[in-house]
Amino acid sequence: MNLHPFIIIVTGMLILLWAYAAFSKLFNLAQFQHALMIQVFPRWVGKILVYVLPLSELILVGLLLIPQTRLIGMYSSFFMMGAFTLYVGGVVFKIYDQYPCACGGLFARLGWSNHFKVNIVLTLIALAGVILMEI
Repeated sequence: MNLHPFIIIVTGMLILLWAYAAFSKLFNLAQFQHALMIQVFPRWVGKILVYVLPLSELILVGLLLIPQTRLIGMYSSFFMMGAFTLYVGGVVFKIYDQYPCACGGLFARLGWSNHFKVNIVLTLIALAGVILMEI
C-alpha cells in the first residue's frame, strides 16, 4: 500500500476531524440531541441521528486507522463531508425555514458562511485522500 506523505497527512487530518466531531457530540449529548430535535428534518430523524452520527464518525476513525480499510474510510469521509457541506450550503443559500446548528465545539462558533467554507475545504481534503490512494 502506498504511504505517500500526503496520504499520511490527509489520513491524520480526517482522523482528528472525525474523532473531534464524535467526542464533541458525545460529551455534550443533551445539547446535541436538543439541536437535532429542532432541525429542518422530522424529529424521528433527529432521534436516530443523535446516535448514528457519532457512531458513524467513530467508525470512520477506525476505518482510517486500519491500512486495509483506509480507502473505504477515505471514500466514506468524502461522502459524509459532502453531505454535511450540502446541508450547510442549504443554510448559507437560505433553502431552509430555520437554521439551528447541531454542530459542536469550534464549528458551532464559526458562523454559517465560514462553516460552509471549512466544510468545502475538508470535503476537498477527503477527495484528495481518495485520489492519492487510488493512483
